[in-house]
Amino acid sequence: MSEFVWQDQYLIGNPTIDQQHRYLFELANKLVDSQNQTEQTENAMLLYKHVREHFRAEEEFMKSHQYPAYQKHAATHDMMLGKLVTISKKIHHNDWSRQQVLVFMRDWITHILDEDSAIRDYFHSTPG
Repeated sequence: MSEFVWQDQYLIGNPTIDQQHRYLFELANKLVDSQNQTEQTENAMLLYKHVREHFRAEEEFMKSHQYPAYQKHAATHDMMLGKLVTISKKIHHNDWSRQQVLVFMRDWITHILDEDSAIRDYFHSTPG
């Protein structure tokens, strides 16, 4: 059974961002289920690459729609990337724990529910 399960409550209403969020759950499950350091490294790299691409897309979306909390949201992205870099370094040095990924993903799910949902609410409340 997967540790992280996608739920429709995570939807923000942008098909690209929603699909990226879904894929994030798949990648996180792959990382948590990694059986050895090689798999951990490969899956951490896939997750990191996807996270960077996702943040870029989400930030472009926010900027193009003049989202008022863009700066704060982007700063949160930077902090989350930093945590992921730390996890990746620990994997590289074979000092990784499954718990670190679990905590990171739980933080991410909270980010989706709180901050990304605020994006959804903003766009549903503004005309056009």
